[in-house]
Amino acid sequence: MEIGRWLEGRGQLHLPIRCLTMADLEAMATNAISRFVVLGVARARERPAENEELTRLLLG
Repeated sequence: MEIGRWLEGRGQLHLPIRCLTMADLEAMATNAISRFVVLGVARARERPAENEELTRLLLG
């Protein structure tokens, strides 16, 4: 869903994936990773005992 919103915001939702540039694909990947980190941190804060592996992943 986030990728759809990103494409929609850039006015490219109507384009086939093959029309996207490498810069577009890299930006999509960066946004997806950033969103994962933000959601992961929130989840780990809410329930630290249940998310030890996620916390280890996020802290490196």
